[in-house]
Amino acid sequence: MKKLNNFLLYSNIYKDEALCVANEVKSRITIKGGEACICSKDDILAASKEDGFDLDKVDCIIVLGGDGTLIRACHTIGERFIPMIGVNLGTVGFLTEVDLPKIDEMITRLMNGDYSIEKRMMLEGMVQLKKVNRGLKNKVHDDVDNVDRETFNDLADVDKEVTCDGELEALGDSASSFRFNSLNDVVLARSGALRLIAIKIYVNDKFFDTYEADGVIVSTPTGSTGYNMSAGGPIVSPKASLILVTPICPHSLSKKSVVFSAEDEIKLELIEKRKTQINEALVSFDGFMDYEIGVNSSVTVRRSEQELDLIKLDEESFYEVLSRKFTV
Repeated sequence: MKKLNNFLLYSNIYKDEALCVANEVKSRITIKGGEACICSKDDILAASKEDGFDLDKVDCIIVLGGDGTLIRACHTIGERFIPMIGVNLGTVGFLTEVDLPKIDEMITRLMNGDYSIEKRMMLEGMVQLKKVNRGLKNKVHDDVDNVDRETFNDLADVDKEVTCDGELEALGDSASSFRFNSLNDVVLARSGALRLIAIKIYVNDKFFDTYEADGVIVSTPTGSTGYNMSAGGPIVSPKASLILVTPICPHSLSKKSVVFSAEDEIKLELIEKRKTQINEALVSFDGFMDYEIGVNSSVTVRRSEQELDLIKLDEESFYEVLSRKFTV
């Protein structure tokens, strides 16, 4: 593999206080003849502009944290295909490859080209807003820093689209639309009152089923060990190409997870359950981007053109990792 020399260190400041680990890793890379810079913000794109480092010259992003930190890094590089490797400062760590004692070995192997790259499938979800919606929640990260907060709060009343780069484009119809990528999952779940919501599911524009549940998870193979697993969905190899659809607490004995082809397009539409009930839901991308939506709004999920290039050092299989991480 290509010898890596230029590194970006992306650290979780809550697990790496005062960036002590990041600075130590940077020092070790420099001693070995490499170059490294530390991202000072959650948002890598914003940090690259403010801190003056060139993302196009970065060979590898070393993520210091847990799986959530790596997912956040994946979101905040936009649509760039920059390989990533995770150093586990968290707990379970399915995506993070290296533990702290092996940092020196990791740096040496990366700089010598002694590693492999595993492609991880991602999902693209488009939220189609109709009727009265509250729009984007404040939880949204500054990935969309090109769009000011006031603009976002007014989006439900204008004909615009927000792409994953934060750009606005006219749609030409009465609905607002937002599109983002996910490494783990896209979730449509109830919001507000503790009541079931009704969701119509279409596959390739053909009606499939209606779920009355707390929500529905559309997951990648990588995300199968996340929320999908907690909701009773199957665990699959992250090398697989497929889409998992899992209901959350369905009001039925027969509603189970369904496995679809990676080429299928899944549409989830929030429908009215009772006229006397306020039907609101939340669409979440990796638990990172959240939208509140109303009846007749929908989210369409398909395979994304973007993939995560995840650097692997060990020969340990996914199933060995699974057994080791979940053995009590």
